[in-house]
Amino acid sequence: MKNHKGQTAIEYLLLLGVIVAIVLLAMPRLLPRTEGAANVYFNRAANAILGKPNPCGDGICDPNFENNEKCCVDCAPICS
Repeated sequence: MKNHKGQTAIEYLLLLGVIVAIVLLAMPRLLPRTEGAANVYFNRAANAILGKPNPCGDGICDPNFENNEKCCVDCAPICS
């Protein structure tokens, strides 16, 4: 019997193939949430750099620019 040490290139490629398949199957579920969170983050960063107030409806209440009257969607638990 030979003493086999470590994996061969084929075993590494099979493992890589399984990982790629798992990632591709998970993409449709992860992409919408990731895309939305990234958009909010980068829009807020761009507004901060430019000194603009953050838009109403971005999901985060910024007390410097928004309040219950200006942006009920973000700052009030229940909009009336």
